[in-house]
Amino acid sequence: MINLVIFDCDGVLIDSEVLSFAVDVQILAGHGIALSSDDLARRFGGVSYAGMIARLNDEHATAIEAAHYQKECEDLLAHLFETDLRAISGIDTLLKSLSVPVCVASGSDLARLDMCLGITGLLDFFGARIFSVEEVDNGKPAPDIFLHAARECGANPESCLVIEDSPAGIIAAAAAGMRAVGFLGGGHRNPEDAEMLMQAGAEDVVGDASELHRYLANLGLANRP
Repeated sequence: MINLVIFDCDGVLIDSEVLSFAVDVQILAGHGIALSSDDLARRFGGVSYAGMIARLNDEHATAIEAAHYQKECEDLLAHLFETDLRAISGIDTLLKSLSVPVCVASGSDLARLDMCLGITGLLDFFGARIFSVEEVDNGKPAPDIFLHAARECGANPESCLVIEDSPAGIIAAAAAGMRAVGFLGGGHRNPEDAEMLMQAGAEDVVGDASELHRYLANLGLANRP
């Protein structure tokens, strides 16, 4: 029985990843690292800034300082989000239909989560049940953030269902002993990414919020659309 649905934020609730990776491409080019948005989405979706920069520094023999990089990205994104950020199409209808508790467990910091969920009108669906990687020791693919969210919400891991758009998030959910569904509704994903999420351990993959709505309704977790 599922007693808690845990949503990742970026790429699941809000269509932010396509904007974030575009900023990453721009800043990384200034450090001599040429990667496309698709490359970054496949390799680093769901991974913290610190984790991404550590791997890139190893691969490219660079010495980018992660905290400075994160601030530079977030300063640019704050302005971009104000004008261009949108909720994932149909996700508000889905959230209204759910019959079990929900929460957010994200690799973003709390200030960014509050800002982004506020801009997109989704903040009130979650109240205080918004959890950030900055509250735990290790980011995804470690299970820390999901286990923390479950504890704070009074749910056993085996009764949780995670909705994730990244392999790192799916792996983290499995490591936490939770079920996970892959989500392809963000602008940075395409149908070919389904195999990647299934290989990471997703029990199924859905293409958009409407398909996720039907999937959760079939599990008895939401009213039928």
